[in-house]
Amino acid sequence: MNIVILGRGAWGSAIAGVVGQLKHRAVLVGHTDAAWPDATPDFVLVALPVQHVRETLGKFPAPGVPVLSLSKGLDIASGKRVSEIITEVWGEPRVGALSGPTFASEIAAGLPAICTIAAEDETLAREFQAVFHQPSFRTYTSGDLIGVELGGALKNIYAIAGGACHGLKLGQNSLAGLLTRCLAEMTRIGVNAGAKAETFAGLSGIGDLMLTATSEQSRNFRFGSLLAQGLSVDEILPRLGGVCEGLPTTRSVHLNSAIPADSKPIVTQLHAVLYEGMSPGKAVKNLLSRAARDE
Repeated sequence: MNIVILGRGAWGSAIAGVVGQLKHRAVLVGHTDAAWPDATPDFVLVALPVQHVRETLGKFPAPGVPVLSLSKGLDIASGKRVSEIITEVWGEPRVGALSGPTFASEIAAGLPAICTIAAEDETLAREFQAVFHQPSFRTYTSGDLIGVELGGALKNIYAIAGGACHGLKLGQNSLAGLLTRCLAEMTRIGVNAGAKAETFAGLSGIGDLMLTATSEQSRNFRFGSLLAQGLSVDEILPRLGGVCEGLPTTRSVHLNSAIPADSKPIVTQLHAVLYEGMSPGKAVKNLLSRAARDE
């Protein structure tokens, strides 16, 4: 099969290696390229920073083939998921998303990984699955496109919170408790948006959260850790070596009035730290001082 990957970064390059192992022909296309490759693709994979997806898609004509998002995040201006943006810009209803605990560096090194491929159409999800599935890159399918995309996006927010917990040296008990409440919060947000609660107990939910919110390999985790150590946002970003998707995603979720304020207390406090000048220590105090309630 001919696979076009829109995005020449580490993630797109790693995925090119995965599909190449199955003898598919993968061609990387950058946002500065003027046109699609000559050969008609069977599938297009989108591996772009989320805040650049809409603009970059608008530079290319609709490919007329199924499109799979590899990007994890929400558009800060509209709050929309990447699959929704693909359908809006290209008029393509055959869309899906790949998500789960996957660091590009480990994928590129050929280390085993497991992820979820979601599409509302079960047949389409299995077609996407056939592009990737192999012993070193095991894939499961899901019909919950909303849940899988939101899990991949929201965990970036909570990875910043996990990094901040680490940077403040609050201990392992605090980190475990925080991430448990993060999972509860991301599930509430997802269900409010039409996702299935059980999706967040899977690879694209707790799986990606455990990876991204506990590892120094995660840019979002490192961002939170450095923030807690007293560095400013402007000082941190050049050190990361890539995009921190949790930063705009926090803004997007905070501004989304469709998500009740009392269902996202961690997002609210993190937004205050990132955009309103609150100290990480004060945000922790606010969260711990909330009224007692049932779990």
